[in-house]
Amino acid sequence: MKHKHHIIPRHAGGSDDPSNLIEVTIQEHAELHFSRYLRYGDWNDYIASMALSGQIEHAEATREAARH
Repeated sequence: MKHKHHIIPRHAGGSDDPSNLIEVTIQEHAELHFSRYLRYGDWNDYIASMALSGQIEHAEATREAARH
């Protein structure tokens, strides 16, 4: 299964323009968000990484994102 990953995430001002999207596996998607979290410290990327890797459920990710 492939996911569409925003090179510049929407939470960081990125758009849905095709030039800002790449296809990746779920594991790659989680790794890309975790890498971005380590680089920029954006909590939204940490939450996305945790949800994509199955470490938290979607509902928990939504609650956490709303808190930050």
